Amino acid sequence: MNIALAGSGNVATHLARALRDAGHKIVAVASAHAENAARLASETGAAAVETVSELPVGSCDVVIIAVSDSAVESVASELPVSDAIVAHTSGSVPLSALTARHPNAGVFYPLQTFSRTAEVDISKVPFFIEGSDARVAESLTELARQLSDNVHPADSAVRARLHIAGVLTSNFPIYLLEMAREVLGDIPLDVVEPLAYASLAKAFAHSPLKAITGPARRGDVSVIHRQAANITDALHQRIYLDLSEAILRQFHPDKII
Repeated sequence: MNIALAGSGNVATHLARALRDAGHKIVAVASAHAENAARLASETGAAAVETVSELPVGSCDVVIIAVSDSAVESVASELPVSDAIVAHTSGSVPLSALTARHPNAGVFYPLQTFSRTAEVDISKVPFFIEGSDARVAESLTELARQLSDNVHPADSAVRARLHIAGVLTSNFPIYLLEMAREVLGDIPLDVVEPLAYASLAKAFAHSPLKAITGPARRGDVSVIHRQAANITDALHQRIYLDLSEAILRQFHPDKII
């Protein structure tokens, strides 16, 4: 396929590399960040353009919009109308953001966190696909299967739940690690690395609730209060108490903080 990309950030970079490696031609990359567009275009043998309206959509089979969620609709409105499949990569943006303008619209959503410089085994990344009709969905599904062994249909409502689950799974634990780093002070964060990996492995092997340990799981309210008192940042103390209370409600609803 001839594929164009609107966007040159983390998601666009990994998708462009994977699509190129699967034998597809990256025709052009559009980005307001000219340096990023030039870098990605050079890496994938594509042309770099500064505006979405310059993308040669007439010669493309698929145009992938890989930009921030808030920018998807405006980028789609600038993209010339054509027979190409126009797909965005967002979990939280509904398909309707594209269908008002583009007759062959779809979603090509990889449920993964991407960083430009970090390697990702894309064959294990779950892709969730939606299309404005069966032909578009089938085309995007086949394209995703050339990249990943983990491809599923998902409409906008399902993707919204997936996106929330992604935030809960990725963003929040990372912030909790930052809280742990602050509590540790001059003790290196890597002292909790074995604990973090073991806890996640146990949660996926059994279930999250079965993997929970600690004072809230035991119902030890006095320890919870003592630990909270040692957290100097007021917001972080509140987070600690709120999460502890949530765990108490699961296992010891008769106890309150």
